[in-house]
Amino acid sequence: MEEIERLRQEVEELQRQLRHETLRCIELERRCALLEKLAVRDPLTGLNSESYLHARVREEIERSIRYPAATSLVTLCVRQEQAEAMPRLGQRIAGELRATDQVFKLSDHGLALLLIETPEEGAHHVLKRLRDELEQFVKGFGYTVTTFPVHANLADDFIRLAMERHRELTRMMSTDNTAFSSQPVFAH
Repeated sequence: MEEIERLRQEVEELQRQLRHETLRCIELERRCALLEKLAVRDPLTGLNSESYLHARVREEIERSIRYPAATSLVTLCVRQEQAEAMPRLGQRIAGELRATDQVFKLSDHGLALLLIETPEEGAHHVLKRLRDELEQFVKGFGYTVTTFPVHANLADDFIRLAMERHRELTRMMSTDNTAFSSQPVFAH
């Protein structure tokens, strides 16, 4: 009898430990899911993050190589004093694009649009279509267009060139005191 009571207590203790470990696993899974979400999304704006942009560009360039297609990356920039409009603008643009295209936060005053299976001409057409929308949110903006395989034919070269163009655009907008027109910064 004493042996059975001891076994019953051990089983109860094991069940208690199992419940405790199960709750810890559930909490760990919840935290992992949150970390994954934070790696993909900017926590303040809900837009895709720049680190996720780099991963998506690599995926799309690899796909574009396997199934010959163009991919374009458009970067948008506004003056620092208009930065507060960028999250709303990014969310609005995301609603206007095709389901396959994505919007990413680059900085407080910059966005990137990854346009899948879109050549340079198509990227300019998207910008033309979005221009009125953009000008409702901000007064004057700059943009760059980088297209695979026209401007670069490797993923690392492509993202590096696009980010260099965006940094140059940002520098120009921060040092130019005149009203910035919505014209392409780089001739392609």
